[in-house]
Amino acid sequence: MQLNRFTDLGLRVLLALQYLPENRLSTVESLARQLSVSKNHLVKIVYFMAQSGWIDSFKGRKGGIKLAESSYQLKLGDIVQALELASSETPHLINCRQPPCSMAEFCYLPQLFSEAQQAFYHSLNRYTLSQLNAPADNQAIIKWLEQPE
Repeated sequence: MQLNRFTDLGLRVLLALQYLPENRLSTVESLARQLSVSKNHLVKIVYFMAQSGWIDSFKGRKGGIKLAESSYQLKLGDIVQALELASSETPHLINCRQPPCSMAEFCYLPQLFSEAQQAFYHSLNRYTLSQLNAPADNQAIIKWLEQPE
């Protein structure tokens, strides 16, 4: 199984926002620089996360984004599943409709893969977003946060 780019970048955004000091906001532009990705890739992801209530977004000249307080308790499997569903027309591991499969009526593979996918999400749900947070005194994080905006 491979996570799509939307999910990968979404997880990176959530992790990056965890390390912001409480009184500081980030911007899509600065996240794009820190994560070495295109701003255009992040805009849709940040919008989805704001609509989902995972991040707080503030408009205006001094606006920006930060992780919503309730997001620290989000379960990782739920996050991954939501991001995968938001970015994919076919959230299943295999697609028996495109191209149409002549064995679809008697094949058990879709059911088996669906069960495996649910087990994957269930396994990830043992962890919350806050459990992915490294210690604040980690020198790599301090250096990363001090990158010029």
